[in-house]
Amino acid sequence: MGVEAKLKTLDVEKNLGVVTLSDGAQLPVPKLSMLKIIKIVKFLGVDGAKIYSQAREVLIDDSYDQIEKYAVILESIQEAQVMRIFSIILDIKDDEALALDINESLDVLLVLGENLDFEKTFTQVRQLMKKLFNKELPDFKELIDRAFPEVPMEPVKEETSEEATEEKQEEKEATA
Repeated sequence: MGVEAKLKTLDVEKNLGVVTLSDGAQLPVPKLSMLKIIKIVKFLGVDGAKIYSQAREVLIDDSYDQIEKYAVILESIQEAQVMRIFSIILDIKDDEALALDINESLDVLLVLGENLDFEKTFTQVRQLMKKLFNKELPDFKELIDRAFPEVPMEPVKEETSEEATEEKQEEKEATA
């Protein structure tokens, strides 16, 4: 393979995509580098471990129902903690990440989702965290199952117009 052919196979693009901000400015979404992964793992190992520890205490507390547990956990997490990962990924300051509105943040996640294998990346971050901090994070599927437990769907009985008319007639007769 010649030099020219090798150069064409190199991935020299530094960005995964671009997000248009509400003010019309363009925010590039850079690729994840090893340095960024290490910063994210460090954040998870220090701040994330504290968040996880607090969340775990709430999850095992039987005085809350499931919805209350999620509400308490979400209430205890500070926006700055969540947006820290965005600031690492986007190479911007924490306050700039906090200034992104919800749609801009979701657009960033969409660009990442279209261009990354999140499950593989999460698995690798999980392994790195285990090596660096000797802390075990749940696997990706377990996290998703915990965050979004499967709820059995009950079939909805559709009422025919004949049944609705009969019910109304019965109600009228009962009140008369």
